[in-house]
Amino acid sequence: MATEQAEHVFEAFFRTYPGAFVILSPGGQVMATNAAARALAGAELAPGTRVEEHAHPDDAFALTQALGRVTDDGAPSRFTCRARQPNGGMLTLTWQAWRAPGRSEIFAMLSLAEAPPAHTREPEKATENPVSELVLRAILDHLDIIAWATDAQGIYTFYDGKALAAFGASPGQLLGKSVFDVFGDHISPAMKAALGGTPGRESIHIVGSHWDNVYLPIPDAAHGHAGVIGISQNTNEGQRIREELEARLALIERQQAVIRDLETPIIQVWEHVLTLPMIGVVDSRRAARVMDDLLGAVTRTSARFAILDLTGVEVVDTATASHLVQMIRAIRLLGAEGILTGIRPTVAQTLVSLGVDLSGIPTHGTLRHGLAFCMRRLERKTRSATI
Repeated sequence: MATEQAEHVFEAFFRTYPGAFVILSPGGQVMATNAAARALAGAELAPGTRVEEHAHPDDAFALTQALGRVTDDGAPSRFTCRARQPNGGMLTLTWQAWRAPGRSEIFAMLSLAEAPPAHTREPEKATENPVSELVLRAILDHLDIIAWATDAQGIYTFYDGKALAAFGASPGQLLGKSVFDVFGDHISPAMKAALGGTPGRESIHIVGSHWDNVYLPIPDAAHGHAGVIGISQNTNEGQRIREELEARLALIERQQAVIRDLETPIIQVWEHVLTLPMIGVVDSRRAARVMDDLLGAVTRTSARFAILDLTGVEVVDTATASHLVQMIRAIRLLGAEGILTGIRPTVAQTLVSLGVDLSGIPTHGTLRHGLAFCMRRLERKTRSATI
């Protein structure tokens, strides 16, 4: 009952107080105004609108930053800016704003400035073209980023951007709060370095999202730096595309490995006997890969014979013929014997015309004859070993 009565008393006080009184959200949205405030600044200063919409275009950003510097210790902040009137004129207002301890709302008293304003914005940062404000607003509303700024002590003075929705946050939610209180021990080294005056960039993964962060110290001639401007871009889509590409590349590599295995199907047809049926055109690249795979198989299986069956090969060039001869010689160096089978007439003519020396290399007309040759040799060696 007492609480309800107190609320009625406050409502009556707020409604009838002769001074211009405004209550704002942390993000600068008008929550309530009394009659005096509407009479001073115009009826357009209505709940639901953003306070910077009523400011002179050149002062809007400075007003937002000034409100962001209001702390919750009850101490008032005083600043001046120009406000637009419904008739198109400009009105210079002095703001006295404060926040109650433990509360996020900003309470402000407005009055007519007695002297020309000492604008709260930094002159070198001022915009003389209202289009700049429209561009900034469009960027913050449509790009998947968070833009923020702090003073030299790490107190948020600006906090806005479309990507805030990914955190379930709202514009201005962190205004007046310290980055050290918000992040605690998890504050990144790059952000710490930026607060010390060193620009930086980092990529992080937080709350299920990927972010690319840029930290830009605000220069100050007197103190070295006046704070930090930060841009955080949500890179979830880029990360998703990168992961898809990596998965596709991995699939292609696996498919290529299967194709390579099919191109060089080394078969162990008998103990100590390998055969390699070769089909199609054997160019230098394929011949080199065949040599690598076949020599590895000879070593791995302790083969005594390796049959290269050329039944399915229609064309060979000089380099390929040289590779075949080198392959047979390499097989011999490993203690096995290389055999050629199934040489087609066209391939035989090519080898002769190229002057390829196949003397000393066992050749057979068919794979069957080559296998029979190997079986006889193995049987002979086995018989000799038992005598």
